[in-house]
Amino acid sequence: VPACEMNGFSITPFRGLHLLLLLLTAAAALLIFLLLRGKPEARRARFLIGVCLFNLALFTVYKLSLSRDAVYVSAYYPNGFNLFNELPLHLCNINLFLIPIGLWKRNRSILGFAFFVAPLGALMALLFPEPLFAGFSLFLPRIFGYYVTHAILVVCGLSLATLGFYRPDPRDIPQILKTFGLLAVGAHCINLLLRLTVCPEANYFFTYGAEISVLKLFWRIIPVPLLYGLPAPLILAAYMYAVCALSRLRQGAEEVSFS
Repeated sequence: VPACEMNGFSITPFRGLHLLLLLLTAAAALLIFLLLRGKPEARRARFLIGVCLFNLALFTVYKLSLSRDAVYVSAYYPNGFNLFNELPLHLCNINLFLIPIGLWKRNRSILGFAFFVAPLGALMALLFPEPLFAGFSLFLPRIFGYYVTHAILVVCGLSLATLGFYRPDPRDIPQILKTFGLLAVGAHCINLLLRLTVCPEANYFFTYGAEISVLKLFWRIIPVPLLYGLPAPLILAAYMYAVCALSRLRQGAEEVSFS
């Protein structure tokens, strides 16, 4: 057994350390809200952009460290490590760019995607990690980088709402779905280019399928790259409408309590 698995800091889904990490993620979002509520909007925006830039730096160090992780490289790269397959262009970590762009442009469709979709992807990664990201010490660079960067992505996405930059509104959903579609097509074009040149494994936004149960089901229905994900917007729309309904219920309860 590797030493990193024997030091008592092994992280396993839905066990002690993993649950503590999820609790700390929620606590961080709450703490940011408490510290910044009532502060000027520009200060809140600078803080959130700063956290995204910090996470981008952490993400870069984490991804570079993977090139020296023999277990990771042997599992994912039989022909050698390829940094072009580790870019921040996945469904969750694309928020490293989208949040600063959305805040700068004040674009509701980008902010809506950054609130609804990307944090959901990051949360799923935290809750259901692949085998190489479970059962190892939190202090292994591969594990620390994976969990901390995804936790910060969740916190930043939630903070868009708690800091007042985005309020869920069902009228935004069509444009958010359009943004999702454009990003997926853009990711697929990048995948095609990389597969033809420097990275045959490229699969950003999982446009070529993935070992995820729901995506495997979609692939059985439509076994065509990119197009197999056509059912996804229906599920996303239902999820977003549900979140909007809960948000309206909460706002209604607040109005009643203050009246």
